[in-house]
Amino acid sequence: MTKYKSDFRGKIKRDAEKQKTSGGSTYLNLPNGVKSYRVEADTRRVKLDFLPYIVSDQKHPIAKPGTLWWRRPVLLHTNVGTDNERIVCPKTFGKPCPICEFQKKRFNEGAPKEETKEYYPQKRSLYAVIAVDDSDDIMVWDMADKMFLNVLADELEENDDNENFPSLEDGKTLEVAFKWNTIGEKGKPFPEARSIKFLDREVYDESILKEVPDLDKVLVVLSYEEIANKFMGVEVDEEKGELRDAEEKPERRKRFHKEEHNEEPEPEAEEKPKTFHRERKTEKEAEVDETPKPERHRKNIKEEDT
Repeated sequence: MTKYKSDFRGKIKRDAEKQKTSGGSTYLNLPNGVKSYRVEADTRRVKLDFLPYIVSDQKHPIAKPGTLWWRRPVLLHTNVGTDNERIVCPKTFGKPCPICEFQKKRFNEGAPKEETKEYYPQKRSLYAVIAVDDSDDIMVWDMADKMFLNVLADELEENDDNENFPSLEDGKTLEVAFKWNTIGEKGKPFPEARSIKFLDREVYDESILKEVPDLDKVLVVLSYEEIANKFMGVEVDEEKGELRDAEEKPERRKRFHKEEHNEEPEPEAEEKPKTFHRERKTEKEAEVDETPKPERHRKNIKEEDT
């Protein structure tokens, strides 16, 4: 009898549809040995097995702690500060964000939409996946929701029998076809899902959950003060934990741009992000250890049937 119930029917399609209608990373701290999955340039089709992870975040926006879910929603601010950094919005974990506060303030002041929309966080998701044609390694895929979930919602609308695709017991392999786009003439090409097929796959043993990273703990979230310094170079009211009133520092309420300042203020010491506490062999140990790698954590269906 399995410890975790992994029935995603009636949930994933609704979740993907909601995101559709609503529209080597510096912000990831992956466990040792876990790599980011990237769709190689000009790749047209990949096969991915999506694996659920055990939710640990008490404020996860969708799932309850201790249950299985298949993705970690992320809010991400882009082009922040002089280095155009990508920063996890603290609202991802239910905390206040100085960038979102600034956006709201400018909106209430009647600022043009073109100005305020750049401060909105981008919706992304983290997934634990296995690229079945490449290796048995579990990797973390970081993808913009509108580049994947939109198509997934459409495909599940056609046949919601496939909604249980991340299940260990009766999941499916997703064959994702991509198209490549660019923004502007010199923009970097990026992949966007254009169609998805659901293929039968073998059963995964529940023991594989020990190998799946906790997607709630791999995100690097800066403090309120650090984000404020990077974004606007403003002072923070330490007692209230918020930006000082505009009347106190009117000359520092503008966004922090290169052309306006020569130096970026030094941020406070960053809190060490939480890591995935699982012992893994170092690269040297891995080279010395010639023990044959165990087969993928899949159950042999044919053997069980006999």
